[in-house]
Amino acid sequence: MDWVASDYGDRVSVGKLEVDSNPQTRDAYQVQGIPTLILFRNGEVVARHEGAIAKPQLQSFLDANL
Repeated sequence: MDWVASDYGDRVSVGKLEVDSNPQTRDAYQVQGIPTLILFRNGEVVARHEGAIAKPQLQSFLDANL
């Protein structure tokens, strides 16, 4: 995800959460599998992706949802 912060840093903030040590947050966002990518806009979930994703598909996902 470091490249996301670098390439999209003017449009996105990247954070990581360890789900095992944060079960309340995991449950609040209904994380069923890892990795899970959740995009927020103004505190609201606007898109999510669960499971591994290749860089080209992640770029398309971000471009479509930012």
